[in-house]
Amino acid sequence: MARVFVDTNVLFPFSLMDLMLTLTEDAVHTMVWSDRLLDEWERVIVRERRRTAPVAARISAVIREFFADTRVPEEDYKYLIDWMQGPDPDDRHHMAAAVAGGAETLITWNLADFPASALRPYRLTVTGPDDYLCSLLTQHPAEVMAVLARMSARKRRPPMAVPEIVDALDGAGVSVFAARVRARMALR
Repeated sequence: MARVFVDTNVLFPFSLMDLMLTLTEDAVHTMVWSDRLLDEWERVIVRERRRTAPVAARISAVIREFFADTRVPEEDYKYLIDWMQGPDPDDRHHMAAAVAGGAETLITWNLADFPASALRPYRLTVTGPDDYLCSLLTQHPAEVMAVLARMSARKRRPPMAVPEIVDALDGAGVSVFAARVRARMALR
């Protein structure tokens, strides 16, 4: 099972965050995270007015509790931060946490902010979310489709069928993945 670290920008909108976490719940991949990642997510989601501060804090608290075993403590990676190359200090924290957490892949929309050449010695690759999810669908089609079905089954407010979840993911920017899921659904 692949270990991944997901950059803050991939956790927007919520549909993509939900998919990444559900893939971890269902043991399709393991998403490792740091407190700094969730703290940054809270700040950004509140600043962008997508969630209120109390709601964002509750979401982070649930992630911290439910996914405690995939947390990368700061003491495990702080010594690596200065060794990481990149223009943004937050990104260097994320790179260091990914390395310390044993991630194989760092998933981000901002590929330029995570120099692949600097991460190669750590056996850490960088990819966009659409490419990553397409690869995962190719490698584990039944498992990914089952995750989407389970996400649909637990949606209550509002209820969402799998095609609606796929539409939300398409709107979140993973359009190639969404198209490939739709093609698989059409074959059933």
